[in-house]
Amino acid sequence: MSVPRRPPEATWASEEEEAALTRAGSRAESDQEARRARDRFGSRSRALETSSESASRFGHGENFRPIIPRRPTVCAAKARAKPLPENLFRHFAVLLAAAAAFVFAAGCGIGADARLARRILEDHRRITHGRPLPASQVIRLALSRPGSPATGSLRIEWNGRNYRETFTSAAATSIRGIQGERGYFTDVDGVTRVISDPILAQLVTRSYFWRRAYCFDDAERARLALGPADAEHVSVRMTPLGGNSLLLTLDRRTLQLSSVTSAGLALQFESESRWRDLSWKGAAVSVEHRHTGLPTDGLVDATIGGWSAAWTSPVVDAPFQGSDEPAVIVRGSIGGADARIAVDAGVDGPIRIRPSLAGRLRIVPDTDVLGRKLLSGVRFAIGGFSEPSVHAEISDDIPPGADAAVGGALWREAIVEYDTPAGRLRLSDPARWVRPEGYYRAVLDDDGDRPVGILKRKGKTLRVTAGVSSVRALTLAVSSATRTDFSEQSRAAEGLFWGPAALPPLDLVPVLSGFDPPAGDDGALSSRFLRRFRAVIDMTHRWAYLKPESGPAPKED
Repeated sequence: MSVPRRPPEATWASEEEEAALTRAGSRAESDQEARRARDRFGSRSRALETSSESASRFGHGENFRPIIPRRPTVCAAKARAKPLPENLFRHFAVLLAAAAAFVFAAGCGIGADARLARRILEDHRRITHGRPLPASQVIRLALSRPGSPATGSLRIEWNGRNYRETFTSAAATSIRGIQGERGYFTDVDGVTRVISDPILAQLVTRSYFWRRAYCFDDAERARLALGPADAEHVSVRMTPLGGNSLLLTLDRRTLQLSSVTSAGLALQFESESRWRDLSWKGAAVSVEHRHTGLPTDGLVDATIGGWSAAWTSPVVDAPFQGSDEPAVIVRGSIGGADARIAVDAGVDGPIRIRPSLAGRLRIVPDTDVLGRKLLSGVRFAIGGFSEPSVHAEISDDIPPGADAAVGGALWREAIVEYDTPAGRLRLSDPARWVRPEGYYRAVLDDDGDRPVGILKRKGKTLRVTAGVSSVRALTLAVSSATRTDFSEQSRAAEGLFWGPAALPPLDLVPVLSGFDPPAGDDGALSSRFLRRFRAVIDMTHRWAYLKPESGPAPKED
């Protein structure tokens, strides 16, 4: 027979005992602290306390409740830990906001400026209902010139990243555009070449404006800033990726476009559909918007080429006509008529001929919208070098002593050497030319029928047209001279480098007009300088070669 087991005597824990156990559990990080708490209050902490007798024995009555003691653990200690103050997170948020305000205040000049510029663009877009144009579009503009019957057209088109502008007037057409992230130029004679990065930046900026990319919510990631403002106008300055600074000036009252300014771009708006284009060199053109819409055909890829020079031999020599002249003058023929021809890099368009020579050709000129009197289909020759059909402009802007002047039409077709000791200009066929020994080699750029030398001084760059007719060796815009640490009174340029060649002190003339530094046109280097160093200008391969005045040039690695 089994004897029923007597249940253990139950006890009750007092509030003091329970608080002690709780404190011990909350602080318990080891079994030793929990053991000391149990030893202090005896075995009552290990039993299930249910006996009312024990309660009466301790004299606590109904104020006691049973507890289930358990061994404190680290997790239990954490669970019973004292809660964080209710306002701790509030204090933290206040401190965080204060820190953010301090950081923002440190840079609020730029941030606030850009935000205000963005707000102006948003208001312009909302009020004028301006929208960015689709990824493929064509804009047709009609061109005219006040007081002249001459007209022209400008066709602007793009397809994705490819962009093109086609200018036509007086049966002469020139094209420039972007293809494969490179800029190209097709001159009036149909020769297409890759052009320099500064001209590419101009085209990127023009594409950005005509596509209305500034109307995108993010302005196509252009850098924004406030421009100048007055009582009637407010302006926003933006710099698109890969482009130049573009200034949009808006009317304060209507927020309509008032003017647009950038390197190689200057527009003055009369209305949404009419404006004046001051971008053309020496001409102001009236523009009327005719059409904007989807293209009717694809944008055909441009192809490099179109050269037309004929050579009777790989090398042609032409004696200088007067070695002391500022201009390099040689004998040749224009339209079959003998002429003294100046070789001048400043002639970056059609060849120029004097009115007296044009009268002998018996060709009726046609005036284009830029005010140029153009002749087409003219044969041009120097010795055994000739071009069968080129455009010519009737002009008196020709060096003294010459009947005509040629620049880009020669540079694009031939390698030109200033052979001073032999007193001659040597023209070489680029396909059969061999690089000379004992010369410095320097970078040359092609700005569209204009050879440009890249000069350096104290880490700063000067882009100068190489081979103009001038008495002074170097002519610079005042702003370009100041940027390279020359003063307006400076008459000598020292410390210049062209590639690896350290140039001797050069006669310097700072001028206020005639150049466009923001467009990469800082000045001009004279043909007298090129004759001094027996220079070879190879614009077809973008190199210039200079012969040292004494000693050999170092060999390139």
